[in-house]
Amino acid sequence: MIKLKRFFLLVAALLFIVISSDVYAEPIRVIANSSVTLEQLKLKDLRSIYTMKKRLWAEGEPVSVFVYSGDNAIHKTFCRELLKVFPRQLESVWYRLVYSGTGASPIRVNSEAEMLERVANTPGAIGYLQSESLNEKTKIITIK
Repeated sequence: MIKLKRFFLLVAALLFIVISSDVYAEPIRVIANSSVTLEQLKLKDLRSIYTMKKRLWAEGEPVSVFVYSGDNAIHKTFCRELLKVFPRQLESVWYRLVYSGTGASPIRVNSEAEMLERVANTPGAIGYLQSESLNEKTKIITIK
């Protein structure tokens, strides 16, 4: 009986840690290269960019889309919380574009440092971070 109580206390403690870590996690921030003149985007425009439908910024500059791999926790949070889609839904859109020959998939990166570097060094680039890291070549885009 005592072992069972200890087990349930351990499970409860672990659940508390997992839940509280999600509550205090940094929010996902959409970032863009400083060449992008927009300061904010509508959610529908962000979805259009990440489904590879919107390929040019308002000034005519090509949009370069950067993402993490599908199993990355930041990518999963970005899809669910900002885009309001499941990661597999987004990937299925990209696969259809590539295999039909009508488009390309976004450029994948492996880390936040690589995301920041690639967005900073690619005119017209857009990406997302969970950290507050920025540099003079990037800016945060607010989503409304």
